[in-house]
Amino acid sequence: MSFIIKAYHATLNIIYLFLLKVFTRNTIKFNSPKLGKGLSITAVNNAVLDINNLSARNNLNVFVSKGILVFKKNCFVNNNCSFNCLHHIQVGKNTIFGESVKVYDHDHSIDENYNVSKNDFVTSPVIIGANCWIGSNTIILKGVNIVDNVVIGANSLVNKSVLAPGIYVNKNGLLTKIK
Repeated sequence: MSFIIKAYHATLNIIYLFLLKVFTRNTIKFNSPKLGKGLSITAVNNAVLDINNLSARNNLNVFVSKGILVFKKNCFVNNNCSFNCLHHIQVGKNTIFGESVKVYDHDHSIDENYNVSKNDFVTSPVIIGANCWIGSNTIILKGVNIVDNVVIGANSLVNKSVLAPGIYVNKNGLLTKIK
């Protein structure tokens, strides 16, 4: 019975992606992605979404507006992850994400009186290298570049680029290399 339910969700996801591709002005590339239930994809304003060979568990949330979101070969995304793209997010091959990881390539604009705009954003690309492991509950913010072969420990905030391979964890609010 479990196989039938998984096959049903997989079929619905492929139909959903196909309809998005056909009936919108967005570019959506997919080739046998393995996507669990609860898939939510919003692609608007000439968005480009490339999820070729992506494997994702349940409740993947993807929002792309005017941006480019690319998952290279063999990426895995665990439950409840979110990718919010207004500019460019790229994930290198063989990279895996723990549960509830969030990736944002933008911030809301804030004026000199500290008013936060709902519709104006400051964007900067997020590039995550190949063979990385992003631990559960990690948040990656705009402008971050993570090189190949990096492990980011669970519950980390990544707001600066990681320029050397290694293992990084959150210590006292700072991302610190431990190996």
